[in-house]
Amino acid sequence: MKRYILLILAAAVVVSCNLDYYPYDKVSSDSMQKVENAEVATIGNYALFKASIQYSGFNTVGNTYIRHYFQMSEFKGDNTLMSGKSTDPLFKDATLEDSASDTNIEFFWYISYKICYATSVVINVIDDNTDDAVLRHIKGENLTMRAFSHMNLCQIFSFPYVWSDGAEPGVLINTGETNGTRATVAQVYDQVETDLKNAIRCMDGGARRGNNGYISKATAQGLLARLYLYEGRWQDCINLIDEMLAGADPASVLDPDYENLFQKSKESKEVLWCIALIDNVTDMAGEQAMIGSMFWSQGDPGDGSGWAELYWSQPLIDLFERHPGDKRLETMRDQRHKSETGAKMVYWPIPTDDGYYENYIDRKPEYDLASGKYTCKDENGTTHVVETEIVNTYPRNYIMLNGQKQYVTLTDSLGCRTGSGGNVYPLNYIKKFSCQDGVLTNLASPIFLRWGELILDRAEAYAHLGDVTKALADVNVIRKRAGLSDADMFTATNMTERGYSDVLDVVLDERRMELCFEGFRVMDIQRNKRDLDRRYAGRQKWEVVPYNDLRLRYLIPRVEVLTTGIPQNDR
Repeated sequence: MKRYILLILAAAVVVSCNLDYYPYDKVSSDSMQKVENAEVATIGNYALFKASIQYSGFNTVGNTYIRHYFQMSEFKGDNTLMSGKSTDPLFKDATLEDSASDTNIEFFWYISYKICYATSVVINVIDDNTDDAVLRHIKGENLTMRAFSHMNLCQIFSFPYVWSDGAEPGVLINTGETNGTRATVAQVYDQVETDLKNAIRCMDGGARRGNNGYISKATAQGLLARLYLYEGRWQDCINLIDEMLAGADPASVLDPDYENLFQKSKESKEVLWCIALIDNVTDMAGEQAMIGSMFWSQGDPGDGSGWAELYWSQPLIDLFERHPGDKRLETMRDQRHKSETGAKMVYWPIPTDDGYYENYIDRKPEYDLASGKYTCKDENGTTHVVETEIVNTYPRNYIMLNGQKQYVTLTDSLGCRTGSGGNVYPLNYIKKFSCQDGVLTNLASPIFLRWGELILDRAEAYAHLGDVTKALADVNVIRKRAGLSDADMFTATNMTERGYSDVLDVVLDERRMELCFEGFRVMDIQRNKRDLDRRYAGRQKWEVVPYNDLRLRYLIPRVEVLTTGIPQNDR
Protein backbone atom coordinates (compact mmCIF):
# COMPACT_ATOMS: atom_id res chain seq x y z
CA MET A 1 0.00 0.00 0.00
CA LYS A 2 2.93 2.37 0.68
CA ARG A 3 3.82 2.13 -3.00
CA TYR A 4 0.41 3.45 -4.01
CA ILE A 5 0.46 6.28 -1.47
CA LEU A 6 3.81 7.43 -2.86
CA LEU A 7 2.38 7.41 -6.37
CA ILE A 8 -0.51 9.57 -5.17
CA LEU A 9 1.78 12.07 -3.46
CA ALA A 10 3.88 12.31 -6.60
CA ALA A 11 0.88 13.39 -8.67
CA ALA A 12 1.00 17.06 -7.71
CA VAL A 13 -1.28 18.52 -10.34
CA VAL A 14 -3.15 16.53 -12.96
CA VAL A 15 -5.67 17.95 -15.41
CA SER A 16 -8.06 15.42 -16.95
CA CYS A 17 -11.71 14.89 -17.72
CA ASN A 18 -12.30 18.66 -17.80
CA LEU A 19 -11.70 18.74 -14.04
CA ASP A 20 -8.68 19.82 -12.01
CA TYR A 21 -7.09 17.72 -9.31
CA TYR A 22 -6.01 19.61 -6.24
CA PRO A 23 -2.27 19.25 -5.43
CA TYR A 24 -2.75 17.06 -2.38
CA ASP A 25 0.89 17.18 -1.35
CA LYS A 26 0.49 20.97 -0.84
CA VAL A 27 -2.75 20.84 1.16
CA SER A 28 -2.81 22.69 4.46
CA SER A 29 -5.52 22.84 7.05
CA ASP A 30 -5.83 26.59 6.61
CA SER A 31 -6.20 26.42 2.84
CA MET A 32 -8.88 23.75 3.01
CA GLN A 33 -11.00 25.91 5.28
CA LYS A 34 -11.66 28.07 2.23
CA VAL A 35 -14.72 26.85 0.35
CA GLU A 36 -13.19 27.44 -3.08
CA ASN A 37 -10.16 25.25 -2.28
CA ALA A 38 -12.26 22.46 -0.77
CA GLU A 39 -14.55 22.58 -3.81
CA VAL A 40 -11.65 22.24 -6.24
CA ALA A 41 -10.23 19.28 -4.32
CA THR A 42 -13.63 17.59 -4.16
CA ILE A 43 -14.26 18.06 -7.87
CA GLY A 44 -10.96 16.29 -8.40
CA ASN A 45 -12.10 13.44 -6.17
CA TYR A 46 -15.32 13.02 -8.14
CA ALA A 47 -13.21 12.93 -11.30
CA LEU A 48 -11.18 10.01 -9.97
CA PHE A 49 -14.19 7.75 -10.59
CA LYS A 50 -14.15 8.45 -14.32
CA ALA A 51 -10.60 9.57 -15.07
CA SER A 52 -8.10 7.63 -17.11
CA ILE A 53 -5.00 8.01 -14.95
CA GLN A 54 -1.46 6.91 -15.58
CA TYR A 55 -0.69 3.79 -13.62
CA SER A 56 2.58 1.85 -13.39
CA GLY A 57 4.12 3.88 -16.17
CA PHE A 58 1.33 3.65 -18.74
CA ASN A 59 -2.03 5.20 -19.48
CA THR A 60 -4.80 3.16 -21.08
CA VAL A 61 -8.00 5.06 -21.86
CA GLY A 62 -10.18 2.16 -20.73
CA ASN A 63 -8.55 2.07 -17.29
CA THR A 64 -11.20 3.87 -15.26
CA TYR A 65 -12.92 3.12 -11.97
CA ILE A 66 -16.41 3.07 -13.46
CA ARG A 67 -15.52 0.78 -16.35
CA HIS A 68 -13.74 -1.76 -14.19
CA TYR A 69 -16.22 -1.64 -11.32
CA PHE A 70 -19.29 -2.34 -13.44
CA GLN A 71 -17.52 -5.05 -15.44
CA MET A 72 -15.73 -6.80 -12.57
CA SER A 73 -18.84 -6.85 -10.39
CA GLU A 74 -21.11 -8.12 -13.17
CA PHE A 75 -19.27 -10.43 -15.56
CA LYS A 76 -18.75 -13.31 -13.15
CA GLY A 77 -22.54 -13.65 -12.96
CA ASP A 78 -25.24 -15.02 -15.24
CA ASN A 79 -26.73 -11.90 -16.86
CA THR A 80 -24.34 -11.64 -19.78
CA LEU A 81 -22.80 -13.91 -22.39
CA MET A 82 -19.34 -13.36 -23.80
CA SER A 83 -19.63 -13.84 -27.56
CA GLY A 84 -15.99 -14.37 -28.45
CA LYS A 85 -12.42 -14.26 -27.25
CA SER A 86 -11.05 -10.86 -26.29
CA THR A 87 -7.66 -9.47 -25.34
CA ASP A 88 -9.42 -7.27 -22.78
CA PRO A 89 -9.01 -8.70 -19.24
CA LEU A 90 -12.81 -8.71 -18.95
CA PHE A 91 -12.68 -11.98 -20.90
CA LYS A 92 -10.97 -13.59 -17.93
CA ASP A 93 -13.61 -12.14 -15.62
CA ALA A 94 -16.41 -13.63 -17.70
CA THR A 95 -14.75 -17.04 -17.87
CA LEU A 96 -13.74 -17.06 -14.17
CA GLU A 97 -10.07 -17.34 -15.15
CA ASP A 98 -8.78 -14.00 -13.84
CA SER A 99 -5.27 -13.77 -12.38
CA ALA A 100 -3.62 -11.53 -9.81
CA SER A 101 -1.61 -9.73 -12.47
CA ASP A 102 -4.53 -8.69 -14.70
CA THR A 103 -4.39 -4.98 -15.42
CA ASN A 104 -8.04 -4.33 -14.53
CA ILE A 105 -7.58 -5.90 -11.09
CA GLU A 106 -4.40 -3.93 -10.44
CA PHE A 107 -5.89 -0.64 -11.62
CA PHE A 108 -9.15 -1.03 -9.71
CA TRP A 109 -7.22 -1.69 -6.49
CA TYR A 110 -4.93 1.27 -7.17
CA ILE A 111 -7.65 3.78 -8.07
CA SER A 112 -9.86 2.68 -5.16
CA TYR A 113 -7.13 3.47 -2.67
CA LYS A 114 -6.27 6.67 -4.50
CA ILE A 115 -9.89 7.71 -3.89
CA CYS A 116 -9.68 6.65 -0.23
CA TYR A 117 -6.51 8.66 0.28
CA ALA A 118 -7.58 11.74 -1.68
CA THR A 119 -10.94 12.00 0.08
CA SER A 120 -9.23 11.48 3.45
CA VAL A 121 -7.05 14.53 2.80
CA VAL A 122 -10.16 16.69 2.48
CA ILE A 123 -11.96 14.97 5.35
CA ASN A 124 -9.05 15.31 7.76
CA VAL A 125 -8.41 19.00 7.21
CA ILE A 126 -11.98 20.33 7.37
CA ASP A 127 -12.86 21.09 10.97
CA ASP A 128 -15.73 18.98 12.30
CA ASN A 129 -17.09 22.05 14.07
CA THR A 130 -16.87 24.51 11.21
CA ASP A 131 -19.76 26.97 11.04
CA ASP A 132 -19.62 26.95 7.23
CA ALA A 133 -22.51 24.77 6.00
CA VAL A 134 -20.97 24.41 2.55
CA LEU A 135 -17.69 23.11 4.00
CA ARG A 136 -19.59 20.66 6.19
CA HIS A 137 -21.48 19.41 3.13
CA ILE A 138 -18.26 19.02 1.16
CA LYS A 139 -16.80 16.98 4.00
CA GLY A 140 -19.90 14.76 3.91
CA GLU A 141 -19.48 14.23 0.19
CA ASN A 142 -15.91 13.06 0.68
CA LEU A 143 -16.89 10.79 3.57
CA THR A 144 -19.47 9.18 1.30
CA MET A 145 -16.96 8.64 -1.51
CA ARG A 146 -14.48 7.04 0.91
CA ALA A 147 -17.17 4.77 2.35
CA PHE A 148 -18.35 3.77 -1.12
CA SER A 149 -14.83 2.88 -2.24
CA HIS A 150 -14.13 0.71 0.82
CA MET A 151 -17.48 -1.03 0.49
CA ASN A 152 -16.89 -1.87 -3.17
CA LEU A 153 -13.39 -3.15 -2.45
CA CYS A 154 -14.97 -5.68 -0.09
CA GLN A 155 -17.54 -6.61 -2.73
CA ILE A 156 -14.83 -7.34 -5.31
CA PHE A 157 -12.09 -8.89 -3.16
CA SER A 158 -13.94 -10.48 -0.22
CA PHE A 159 -16.86 -12.76 0.59
CA PRO A 160 -20.16 -11.49 2.03
CA TYR A 161 -20.53 -10.27 5.60
CA VAL A 162 -23.59 -12.43 6.27
CA TRP A 163 -21.68 -15.68 5.88
CA SER A 164 -19.77 -15.25 9.12
CA ASP A 165 -20.82 -11.93 10.70
CA GLY A 166 -17.98 -10.28 8.85
CA ALA A 167 -15.19 -12.60 9.96
CA GLU A 168 -14.06 -13.18 6.35
CA PRO A 169 -10.80 -11.46 5.32
CA GLY A 170 -11.62 -8.02 4.00
CA VAL A 171 -9.31 -5.39 2.54
CA LEU A 172 -7.00 -2.64 3.76
CA ILE A 173 -8.60 0.35 5.47
CA ASN A 174 -7.19 3.70 4.35
CA THR A 175 -8.34 6.85 6.11
CA GLY A 176 -5.25 8.83 5.14
CA GLU A 177 -2.82 6.09 6.04
CA THR A 178 -2.93 2.34 6.51
CA ASN A 179 -1.14 -0.16 8.71
CA GLY A 180 -0.66 -2.48 5.75
CA THR A 181 -2.78 -5.35 7.08
CA ARG A 182 -6.04 -6.79 5.82
CA ALA A 183 -8.95 -5.95 8.05
CA THR A 184 -11.92 -8.28 8.35
CA VAL A 185 -15.07 -7.50 6.39
CA ALA A 186 -16.69 -6.50 9.72
CA GLN A 187 -13.92 -4.01 10.45
CA VAL A 188 -14.18 -2.50 6.98
CA TYR A 189 -17.97 -2.26 7.26
CA ASP A 190 -17.64 -0.62 10.67
CA GLN A 191 -15.49 2.06 9.05
CA VAL A 192 -18.01 2.42 6.22
CA GLU A 193 -20.87 2.82 8.70
CA THR A 194 -18.94 5.39 10.69
CA ASP A 195 -18.15 7.38 7.55
CA LEU A 196 -21.73 7.29 6.26
CA LYS A 197 -23.24 8.33 9.59
CA ASN A 198 -20.77 11.21 9.80
CA ALA A 199 -21.60 12.12 6.22
CA ILE A 200 -25.32 12.21 7.00
CA ARG A 201 -24.64 14.46 9.98
CA CYS A 202 -22.43 16.77 7.92
CA MET A 203 -24.97 17.13 5.11
CA ASP A 204 -28.06 17.37 7.31
CA GLY A 205 -30.04 20.43 6.33
CA GLY A 206 -27.93 21.02 3.24
CA ALA A 207 -28.78 20.59 -0.42
CA ARG A 208 -27.13 18.82 -3.34
CA ARG A 209 -24.59 21.21 -4.88
CA GLY A 210 -25.46 20.42 -8.48
CA ASN A 211 -26.96 17.67 -10.62
CA ASN A 212 -27.05 13.97 -9.69
CA GLY A 213 -23.30 13.77 -10.19
CA TYR A 214 -23.01 15.37 -6.75
CA ILE A 215 -23.58 13.54 -3.48
CA SER A 216 -26.37 14.55 -1.09
CA LYS A 217 -27.53 13.45 2.33
CA ALA A 218 -29.89 10.98 0.63
CA THR A 219 -26.89 9.40 -1.14
CA ALA A 220 -25.22 8.63 2.19
CA GLN A 221 -28.51 7.38 3.65
CA GLY A 222 -29.13 5.10 0.66
CA LEU A 223 -25.64 3.61 0.82
CA LEU A 224 -26.08 3.05 4.55
CA ALA A 225 -29.35 1.20 3.85
CA ARG A 226 -27.46 -0.96 1.34
CA LEU A 227 -24.80 -1.64 3.97
CA TYR A 228 -27.47 -2.72 6.47
CA LEU A 229 -28.90 -5.09 3.88
CA TYR A 230 -25.47 -6.58 3.21
CA GLU A 231 -24.95 -7.03 6.96
CA GLY A 232 -28.30 -8.75 7.43
CA ARG A 233 -29.64 -5.92 9.58
CA TRP A 234 -33.06 -6.22 8.01
CA GLN A 235 -35.06 -3.93 10.29
CA ASP A 236 -32.37 -1.24 10.23
CA CYS A 237 -32.51 -1.32 6.43
CA ILE A 238 -36.30 -1.00 6.44
CA ASN A 239 -36.32 1.77 9.03
CA LEU A 240 -33.80 3.88 7.17
CA ILE A 241 -35.58 3.58 3.82
CA ASP A 242 -38.88 4.41 5.56
CA GLU A 243 -37.19 7.48 7.04
CA MET A 244 -35.96 8.52 3.60
CA LEU A 245 -39.43 8.12 2.08
CA ALA A 246 -41.00 10.08 4.94
CA GLY A 247 -44.43 8.62 4.18
CA ALA A 248 -44.25 9.17 0.41
CA ASP A 249 -45.64 6.59 -2.00
CA PRO A 250 -42.63 4.53 -3.23
CA ALA A 251 -43.87 4.93 -6.80
CA SER A 252 -43.49 8.70 -6.48
CA VAL A 253 -39.68 8.52 -6.20
CA LEU A 254 -39.28 6.38 -9.32
CA ASP A 255 -38.76 7.80 -12.80
CA PRO A 256 -41.92 6.80 -14.68
CA ASP A 257 -39.86 6.41 -17.85
CA TYR A 258 -37.37 3.57 -17.42
CA GLU A 259 -35.43 4.54 -20.52
CA ASN A 260 -35.24 8.18 -19.42
CA LEU A 261 -33.77 7.02 -16.11
CA PHE A 262 -30.57 5.89 -17.86
CA GLN A 263 -30.45 8.33 -20.77
CA LYS A 264 -30.88 11.31 -18.44
CA SER A 265 -29.42 9.96 -15.23
CA LYS A 266 -27.88 13.33 -14.32
CA GLU A 267 -31.36 14.83 -13.96
CA SER A 268 -33.68 11.87 -13.21
CA LYS A 269 -35.54 12.20 -9.90
CA GLU A 270 -34.84 8.52 -9.17
CA VAL A 271 -31.05 8.83 -9.20
CA LEU A 272 -29.31 9.48 -5.89
CA TRP A 273 -25.81 9.44 -7.35
CA CYS A 274 -24.32 8.93 -10.79
CA ILE A 275 -20.93 9.72 -12.28
CA ALA A 276 -21.71 12.63 -14.56
CA LEU A 277 -19.95 12.47 -17.92
CA ILE A 278 -19.92 15.41 -20.30
CA ASP A 279 -19.16 13.72 -23.61
CA ASN A 280 -16.97 10.93 -24.89
CA VAL A 281 -14.27 13.27 -26.12
CA THR A 282 -13.79 15.39 -23.01
CA ASP A 283 -14.44 12.68 -20.45
CA MET A 284 -13.08 9.66 -22.30
CA ALA A 285 -10.84 9.21 -25.30
CA GLY A 286 -13.28 7.75 -27.79
CA GLU A 287 -16.38 5.58 -27.82
CA GLN A 288 -14.54 2.27 -27.62
CA ALA A 289 -13.15 3.18 -24.18
CA MET A 290 -16.59 3.75 -22.63
CA ILE A 291 -18.39 1.28 -20.36
CA GLY A 292 -21.08 0.80 -22.98
CA SER A 293 -18.61 -0.06 -25.73
CA MET A 294 -18.54 -3.73 -24.68
CA PHE A 295 -22.35 -3.90 -24.71
CA TRP A 296 -23.47 -1.79 -27.67
CA SER A 297 -22.44 -0.47 -31.05
CA GLN A 298 -24.08 1.76 -33.62
CA GLY A 299 -23.61 -1.03 -36.13
CA ASP A 300 -22.04 -4.46 -36.17
CA PRO A 301 -19.56 -5.58 -33.48
CA GLY A 302 -16.23 -3.79 -33.70
CA ASP A 303 -17.34 -1.25 -36.31
CA GLY A 304 -15.43 1.52 -34.54
CA SER A 305 -18.30 2.83 -32.43
CA GLY A 306 -18.18 -0.04 -29.94
CA TRP A 307 -16.92 -3.58 -29.50
CA ALA A 308 -20.36 -5.07 -28.67
CA GLU A 309 -18.93 -8.34 -27.38
CA LEU A 310 -21.31 -9.02 -24.47
CA TYR A 311 -25.04 -9.64 -24.86
CA TRP A 312 -28.06 -10.50 -22.73
CA SER A 313 -27.83 -14.08 -21.47
CA GLN A 314 -30.66 -16.34 -22.59
CA PRO A 315 -31.87 -17.12 -19.03
CA LEU A 316 -32.23 -13.39 -18.33
CA ILE A 317 -34.21 -12.89 -21.55
CA ASP A 318 -36.38 -15.88 -20.67
CA LEU A 319 -37.08 -14.43 -17.22
CA PHE A 320 -38.28 -11.17 -18.74
CA GLU A 321 -40.34 -12.86 -21.43
CA ARG A 322 -42.47 -14.70 -18.88
CA HIS A 323 -44.43 -11.43 -18.80
CA PRO A 324 -44.46 -9.86 -22.29
CA GLY A 325 -44.40 -6.10 -22.54
CA ASP A 326 -41.84 -5.42 -19.83
CA LYS A 327 -40.42 -1.98 -20.64
CA ARG A 328 -37.09 -2.87 -19.09
CA LEU A 329 -36.44 -5.45 -21.79
CA GLU A 330 -38.07 -3.43 -24.55
CA THR A 331 -36.01 -0.30 -23.90
CA MET A 332 -32.68 -1.74 -22.77
CA ARG A 333 -32.38 -4.52 -25.37
CA ASP A 334 -31.40 -3.52 -28.90
CA GLN A 335 -31.97 -6.41 -31.31
CA ARG A 336 -29.83 -5.91 -34.41
CA HIS A 337 -30.80 -6.85 -37.97
CA LYS A 338 -34.24 -7.87 -36.77
CA SER A 339 -36.42 -9.19 -39.57
CA GLU A 340 -38.77 -6.62 -41.09
CA THR A 341 -40.89 -9.31 -42.72
CA GLY A 342 -41.78 -11.32 -39.61
CA ALA A 343 -39.29 -14.09 -40.40
CA LYS A 344 -38.50 -16.34 -37.43
CA MET A 345 -35.59 -18.42 -36.23
CA VAL A 346 -35.27 -21.27 -33.76
CA TYR A 347 -32.12 -21.86 -31.75
CA TRP A 348 -30.77 -23.92 -28.89
CA PRO A 349 -27.36 -24.43 -27.22
CA ILE A 350 -24.96 -27.11 -28.46
CA PRO A 351 -21.54 -28.06 -27.02
CA THR A 352 -18.23 -27.25 -28.65
CA ASP A 353 -15.03 -29.23 -28.49
CA ASP A 354 -13.39 -26.85 -26.00
CA GLY A 355 -15.92 -26.90 -23.19
CA TYR A 356 -18.38 -24.09 -23.84
CA TYR A 357 -21.64 -23.85 -25.79
CA GLU A 358 -22.76 -22.05 -28.93
CA ASN A 359 -26.22 -21.91 -30.47
CA TYR A 360 -27.38 -24.03 -33.33
CA ILE A 361 -29.76 -21.86 -35.37
CA ASP A 362 -32.40 -22.78 -37.93
CA ARG A 363 -33.24 -19.56 -39.75
CA LYS A 364 -36.00 -21.07 -41.87
CA PRO A 365 -38.47 -22.77 -39.56
CA GLU A 366 -41.74 -23.63 -41.29
CA TYR A 367 -45.16 -22.81 -39.91
CA ASP A 368 -47.94 -25.37 -40.25
CA LEU A 369 -51.27 -23.53 -40.42
CA ALA A 370 -53.31 -26.64 -39.59
CA SER A 371 -51.49 -27.45 -36.36
CA GLY A 372 -50.45 -23.90 -35.51
CA LYS A 373 -46.91 -25.12 -34.87
CA TYR A 374 -43.46 -24.50 -36.27
CA THR A 375 -41.06 -27.16 -37.45
CA CYS A 376 -37.28 -26.77 -37.54
CA LYS A 377 -34.30 -28.82 -38.64
CA ASP A 378 -31.24 -29.81 -36.64
CA GLU A 379 -27.67 -29.91 -37.94
CA ASN A 380 -28.29 -33.35 -39.46
CA GLY A 381 -31.30 -32.14 -41.42
CA THR A 382 -33.81 -33.97 -39.22
CA THR A 383 -37.15 -32.19 -38.86
CA HIS A 384 -38.58 -31.50 -35.39
CA VAL A 385 -41.91 -30.07 -34.29
CA VAL A 386 -41.65 -27.11 -31.91
CA GLU A 387 -43.99 -28.03 -29.07
CA THR A 388 -45.14 -25.85 -26.17
CA GLU A 389 -45.68 -26.85 -22.58
CA ILE A 390 -46.75 -24.84 -19.55
CA VAL A 391 -44.23 -24.79 -16.70
CA ASN A 392 -45.31 -22.91 -13.55
CA THR A 393 -47.96 -21.05 -15.62
CA TYR A 394 -45.37 -19.96 -18.22
CA PRO A 395 -45.13 -21.36 -21.78
CA ARG A 396 -41.86 -23.00 -22.84
CA ASN A 397 -40.94 -24.22 -26.31
CA TYR A 398 -39.12 -27.49 -26.89
CA ILE A 399 -38.30 -30.14 -29.43
CA MET A 400 -37.63 -33.83 -28.90
CA LEU A 401 -33.94 -34.32 -29.65
CA ASN A 402 -32.26 -37.70 -29.19
CA GLY A 403 -35.24 -38.87 -27.17
CA GLN A 404 -35.11 -35.96 -24.72
CA LYS A 405 -36.75 -32.55 -24.41
CA GLN A 406 -34.54 -29.78 -25.68
CA TYR A 407 -35.85 -26.35 -24.77
CA VAL A 408 -35.52 -23.93 -27.68
CA THR A 409 -36.00 -20.24 -28.36
CA LEU A 410 -38.45 -19.24 -31.08
CA THR A 411 -38.01 -15.57 -31.93
CA ASP A 412 -37.80 -13.01 -34.71
CA SER A 413 -34.85 -13.59 -36.98
CA LEU A 414 -31.86 -11.52 -35.83
CA GLY A 415 -28.31 -10.86 -36.87
CA CYS A 416 -25.71 -12.95 -35.05
CA ARG A 417 -22.07 -12.78 -34.16
CA THR A 418 -19.96 -15.51 -35.70
CA GLY A 419 -18.52 -18.20 -33.47
CA SER A 420 -16.42 -21.25 -34.31
CA GLY A 421 -19.45 -23.07 -35.71
CA GLY A 422 -21.17 -20.24 -37.59
CA ASN A 423 -23.58 -17.42 -36.72
CA VAL A 424 -24.27 -18.50 -33.17
CA TYR A 425 -24.85 -15.53 -30.83
CA PRO A 426 -27.96 -13.41 -31.59
CA LEU A 427 -27.18 -9.69 -31.44
CA ASN A 428 -29.08 -8.75 -28.32
CA TYR A 429 -27.21 -5.53 -27.52
CA ILE A 430 -27.39 -3.88 -24.08
CA LYS A 431 -28.25 -0.15 -23.94
CA LYS A 432 -27.99 0.65 -20.22
CA PHE A 433 -24.65 2.40 -20.64
CA SER A 434 -25.23 4.08 -23.99
CA CYS A 435 -27.34 6.73 -25.76
CA GLN A 436 -27.14 9.53 -23.18
CA ASP A 437 -29.74 12.20 -23.95
CA GLY A 438 -31.09 9.98 -26.72
CA VAL A 439 -27.98 10.38 -28.87
CA LEU A 440 -26.63 7.30 -30.64
CA THR A 441 -23.33 7.08 -28.82
CA ASN A 442 -21.70 4.97 -26.12
CA LEU A 443 -21.82 7.90 -23.72
CA ALA A 444 -23.68 7.43 -20.43
CA SER A 445 -23.45 8.71 -16.87
CA PRO A 446 -23.50 5.42 -14.94
CA ILE A 447 -25.66 5.19 -11.83
CA PHE A 448 -24.18 4.15 -8.50
CA LEU A 449 -27.37 4.50 -6.42
CA ARG A 450 -31.07 4.93 -7.26
CA TRP A 451 -34.46 4.53 -5.67
CA GLY A 452 -35.30 1.41 -7.70
CA GLU A 453 -32.55 -0.43 -5.85
CA LEU A 454 -33.63 0.89 -2.45
CA ILE A 455 -37.24 -0.22 -2.91
CA LEU A 456 -35.93 -3.71 -3.69
CA ASP A 457 -33.48 -3.51 -0.77
CA ARG A 458 -36.49 -3.01 1.46
CA ALA A 459 -38.37 -5.81 -0.31
CA GLU A 460 -35.49 -8.21 0.38
CA ALA A 461 -35.33 -7.15 4.02
CA TYR A 462 -39.08 -7.80 4.37
CA ALA A 463 -38.61 -11.21 2.72
CA HIS A 464 -35.92 -12.19 5.21
CA LEU A 465 -38.24 -11.17 8.05
CA GLY A 466 -41.02 -13.32 6.60
CA ASP A 467 -43.34 -10.43 5.70
CA VAL A 468 -44.59 -11.75 2.36
CA THR A 469 -47.25 -9.06 1.88
CA LYS A 470 -44.89 -6.10 2.26
CA ALA A 471 -42.12 -7.75 0.25
CA LEU A 472 -44.46 -8.36 -2.68
CA ALA A 473 -45.92 -4.86 -2.39
CA ASP A 474 -42.46 -3.38 -3.00
CA VAL A 475 -41.80 -5.82 -5.83
CA ASN A 476 -45.07 -4.80 -7.47
CA VAL A 477 -44.18 -1.10 -7.28
CA ILE A 478 -41.17 -1.89 -9.45
CA ARG A 479 -43.21 -4.09 -11.80
CA LYS A 480 -45.88 -1.44 -12.32
CA ARG A 481 -43.22 1.08 -13.34
CA ALA A 482 -42.05 -1.54 -15.85
CA GLY A 483 -45.44 -1.27 -17.54
CA LEU A 484 -46.76 -4.65 -16.44
CA SER A 485 -50.47 -5.26 -15.95
CA ASP A 486 -52.36 -6.13 -12.78
CA ALA A 487 -52.34 -9.76 -13.91
CA ASP A 488 -48.54 -9.64 -13.90
CA MET A 489 -48.33 -8.57 -10.27
CA PHE A 490 -47.33 -11.06 -7.57
CA THR A 491 -49.54 -12.26 -4.74
CA ALA A 492 -48.94 -14.82 -1.99
CA THR A 493 -51.14 -17.21 -3.98
CA ASN A 494 -49.88 -16.83 -7.52
CA MET A 495 -46.21 -16.78 -6.55
CA THR A 496 -46.63 -20.45 -5.59
CA GLU A 497 -48.43 -21.18 -8.85
CA ARG A 498 -45.54 -19.50 -10.66
CA GLY A 499 -43.03 -21.86 -9.10
CA TYR A 500 -41.80 -19.88 -6.08
CA SER A 501 -41.80 -21.53 -2.67
CA ASP A 502 -39.93 -18.66 -1.01
CA VAL A 503 -40.77 -14.97 -1.43
CA LEU A 504 -37.04 -14.23 -1.26
CA ASP A 505 -36.63 -15.85 -4.68
CA VAL A 506 -39.35 -13.61 -6.09
CA VAL A 507 -37.40 -10.61 -4.82
CA LEU A 508 -34.08 -11.92 -6.16
CA ASP A 509 -35.56 -12.48 -9.62
CA GLU A 510 -36.97 -8.96 -9.58
CA ARG A 511 -33.60 -7.57 -8.50
CA ARG A 512 -32.02 -9.51 -11.34
CA MET A 513 -34.32 -7.88 -13.90
CA GLU A 514 -34.48 -4.36 -12.47
CA LEU A 515 -30.75 -4.06 -11.68
CA CYS A 516 -29.24 -6.19 -14.44
CA PHE A 517 -25.74 -5.09 -15.56
CA GLU A 518 -25.51 -2.59 -12.66
CA GLY A 519 -23.15 -4.73 -10.57
CA PHE A 520 -25.48 -6.42 -8.06
CA ARG A 521 -26.11 -9.93 -9.35
CA VAL A 522 -23.08 -11.84 -8.03
CA MET A 523 -23.29 -10.15 -4.63
CA ASP A 524 -27.03 -10.87 -4.42
CA ILE A 525 -26.51 -14.54 -5.25
CA GLN A 526 -23.62 -14.99 -2.84
CA ARG A 527 -25.25 -13.14 0.06
CA ASN A 528 -28.32 -15.35 -0.19
CA LYS A 529 -26.40 -18.59 -0.81
CA ARG A 530 -27.92 -19.32 -4.21
CA ASP A 531 -25.80 -20.96 -6.89
CA LEU A 532 -25.13 -19.39 -10.27
CA ASP A 533 -26.48 -21.35 -13.23
CA ARG A 534 -24.24 -20.53 -16.19
CA ARG A 535 -25.53 -23.33 -18.40
CA TYR A 536 -26.30 -21.26 -21.46
CA ALA A 537 -24.56 -20.45 -24.73
CA GLY A 538 -21.50 -18.24 -24.34
CA ARG A 539 -17.77 -18.46 -23.93
CA GLN A 540 -18.07 -19.34 -20.25
CA LYS A 541 -17.99 -22.96 -19.09
CA TRP A 542 -21.31 -24.81 -19.04
CA GLU A 543 -21.64 -25.22 -15.28
CA VAL A 544 -23.48 -24.46 -12.08
CA VAL A 545 -21.15 -22.35 -9.95
CA PRO A 546 -21.61 -22.80 -6.17
CA TYR A 547 -22.21 -19.54 -4.33
CA ASN A 548 -18.99 -20.05 -2.33
CA ASP A 549 -16.82 -20.91 -5.33
CA LEU A 550 -13.44 -19.25 -4.81
CA ARG A 551 -13.43 -18.07 -8.44
CA LEU A 552 -16.22 -15.59 -7.63
CA ARG A 553 -13.84 -13.57 -5.46
CA TYR A 554 -11.07 -11.68 -7.23
CA LEU A 555 -7.44 -12.20 -6.32
CA ILE A 556 -5.56 -9.42 -4.55
CA PRO A 557 -3.20 -7.77 -7.07
CA ARG A 558 0.13 -9.55 -7.09
CA VAL A 559 2.01 -6.24 -6.86
CA GLU A 560 0.25 -5.47 -3.56
CA VAL A 561 1.00 -8.90 -2.12
CA LEU A 562 4.67 -8.61 -3.12
CA THR A 563 5.00 -5.06 -1.82
CA THR A 564 3.24 -5.30 1.54
CA GLY A 565 3.08 -9.05 2.16
CA ILE A 566 -0.66 -9.10 2.84
CA PRO A 567 -2.21 -12.57 2.41
CA GLN A 568 -3.57 -13.55 -0.99
CA ASN A 569 -7.08 -14.88 -1.50
CA ASP A 570 -7.28 -18.63 -1.97
CA ARG A 571 -8.04 -19.90 -5.44
